[in-house]
Amino acid sequence: MDNQFDDITPQPMVPSGSNVVHGVMNFLRIARHRKHVIVGSMLVAAILGSLYYAGATPIYQSKAGLLILQMGEMDSASMNVDNHQQDIMPTHQSLIKKAVVLRGAFKLLKPEHRVDFREVPPDKWVEKLGQNLSVSVTRRTNIMEVCYRSRDPEAAAAVVRAVVQSYLDFVDKHHRGTASENIQILTREKDKLQQNLEAKQLELLAARRQYDDFGLDRDSESAHPLIQRITRSNNALIEARNKRVALEASLAALRAAMRNGDDLQGHIMTVQSTVGRELLLAGLGFSSQDVDVQTRLEQSLLEDRARLQTLSAGYGPNHPEIAEINERIRLTKQYLDTYHDKLTNRLSQMRATKLGPMLEGMLQQSLDQTRELEERQLAEYEQACKNAQHISGELANLEILEHDVERLRGMHDAMKDKIASMDLNQEQGDIRATVVEEPIPTKTPVSPNVLIVGVVCFMSSMTVGGVAVYVLDILDDRFRSPEELRLHLGVPVLAMVRNLEMEDEVGFGGVQAHLAPDAVASEAFRTLRTALAFSRHENGRLVVSSSEPGDGKTTVTVNLAVSLAQAGKKTLLIDADLRRPGLTGLLGFKGLAGLSDVLRSEGDVVESATTMIQRTEVDNLDVLPSGVRRPNPSELLSRPNLGDLLAWADSVYDQILIDSPPVLAASDAQLIGRLVDGVILIVNSEKNHRRAVVRAVESFSVLDIHVFGVVANRVTADAHGGYGYGYGYGYTYNYDDETDDDCDDPPTVKTPLYESDSPFASQARELYRPRDVA
Repeated sequence: MDNQFDDITPQPMVPSGSNVVHGVMNFLRIARHRKHVIVGSMLVAAILGSLYYAGATPIYQSKAGLLILQMGEMDSASMNVDNHQQDIMPTHQSLIKKAVVLRGAFKLLKPEHRVDFREVPPDKWVEKLGQNLSVSVTRRTNIMEVCYRSRDPEAAAAVVRAVVQSYLDFVDKHHRGTASENIQILTREKDKLQQNLEAKQLELLAARRQYDDFGLDRDSESAHPLIQRITRSNNALIEARNKRVALEASLAALRAAMRNGDDLQGHIMTVQSTVGRELLLAGLGFSSQDVDVQTRLEQSLLEDRARLQTLSAGYGPNHPEIAEINERIRLTKQYLDTYHDKLTNRLSQMRATKLGPMLEGMLQQSLDQTRELEERQLAEYEQACKNAQHISGELANLEILEHDVERLRGMHDAMKDKIASMDLNQEQGDIRATVVEEPIPTKTPVSPNVLIVGVVCFMSSMTVGGVAVYVLDILDDRFRSPEELRLHLGVPVLAMVRNLEMEDEVGFGGVQAHLAPDAVASEAFRTLRTALAFSRHENGRLVVSSSEPGDGKTTVTVNLAVSLAQAGKKTLLIDADLRRPGLTGLLGFKGLAGLSDVLRSEGDVVESATTMIQRTEVDNLDVLPSGVRRPNPSELLSRPNLGDLLAWADSVYDQILIDSPPVLAASDAQLIGRLVDGVILIVNSEKNHRRAVVRAVESFSVLDIHVFGVVANRVTADAHGGYGYGYGYGYTYNYDDETDDDCDDPPTVKTPLYESDSPFASQARELYRPRDVA
């Protein structure tokens, strides 16, 4: 029952981008703390690299460039010259390193240039030369590069010249004399192509004359004349049909309006758009000149009104020009009104008997004309389509002839170019090799290279140093900084408490925050108090625990309680470590009734608690001791009495602090944690292993118990240094043990690491120092 959470392990998680970044940052922090390992590996690599560079024999390199072209027969149909030439490059690349070429190079090499072969038997010279010789081909080109490395720069250039010359002699010997025969064959093929081309051109010319073709490009935007005629006829036919349909619709609508006795004035604009304005005006007794005059007068009226508005801003109403404009506007409006009245009267007179028949006659006349035009356009379009069908086959033959002429012309031109090229180079054979880069001696060795040696040494030192740092970090499983605590645990570091000097006195005389509240060592507890005050999470009821026994959780709990009481908060301190009640012994309450008695009580919990809570010499601070030891602490803490006790205490006290057993030693801390607002975990960075602390935090997280953060306890000035490599610990934690590891800190005095333990320290002094003084 006590160890029911020991086997809780975190579930495997898929690494995310943020986890990778955190891992890298964590490794960099580890490397910073162990930078001496990396610096040492860099020094060793630098020494080894310097020794290698100083003792290595310098090697020099010389190179030459060759352009390889094949000038022999090719496929006259495909003319794929580039691919054909690039296919020969692997052959010649291998040929240069063959024994026949290398033996020829030795015949051309002078004795003073054979420095690399003085200690090699003559029968191994060719093999040695092939080892130091390299031949490479530039991708997608016909350029071949020949390189040789030697201990002497002059010898390197001489060997490359000898190898290149031996290769050129071999090619010249075995590939000369075939160009003339190839030229004769290609010339006969060219003459045949010339005859076929002339015949096809004459046939194409005759076909164009016969089919009335003007040589228009089929891919151009210009269409054949026949196609243009068909297009024009089709467009005219569509236009005539659309006009006929519109006239039929307008005529039907007019006749329906006449039958129904509707107002025909709305059909006047429809008739105008179909029969024309001139014809409509003539039927109504008006002329186009009247309409033009009306339009000009309306335009003039608008201009006069705009002019009048402009002049009115600067002149009075009696100004001559304004009066003239007003008179002109009046006359224009009078004429327009008269014209409109005349038009209205005319339409009223005709509306009864004459307007409908007149509009019907106009639409019928336009419809008859449109039908006649449609019939003519249809006949013209059908005739054009018949002509197009007649010559479509002939046009296809014409396109075939044009394609044949273009093909023959291209083959003929390519053949002429090939013959001209072979004629110019016929003395060089069908393989043409040209030196495009001469080998020259270089004074700078290619090996050893300072930059390469430096890069290799640096990368090797960083790799070895990184592996060493990682291995050392695995062996040293402890925290080295607050950042590392926060990174591994995922909770904030609330405060850092120095290694306190312990007093032998029992009671509050040995509590640092009560004995010397203004000392630097007490500032850490005010920092912790301030961090809790600024927390967004409710923290009226807190459990203080640790991962292992002996981490100093009781000392931190008592000092935090004193600090809270000094700030004016009414605080209740409960010793819930029913197995090893260190807090009860530290404050001198051994043998008194306490929490265990309250939990076993069958009566009223509040009445029992009020009789057992002890008043202390510290104002605003009360203590509930652990009480008489019981053999079943977990069962006691599981009773409802604990919840009732905390509910009552929450209504009476401002702050409740509960000292619980270590979380990995017993399940008591989890049982209490589910009844309070959260947990504070005490970590001894000199003692606790990372795995144990992470496991302790996870044991609360799986039960959805909020962890406010951790307190780094017993921090010393050399806390960032190295630790031992041993790993392994055990829990011998039972209620029969009388030793209190949490309280009996070793009486050593260390130099404080920081004057202020946290960014909260300055805010703590500002918020709480007035109450402390009071």
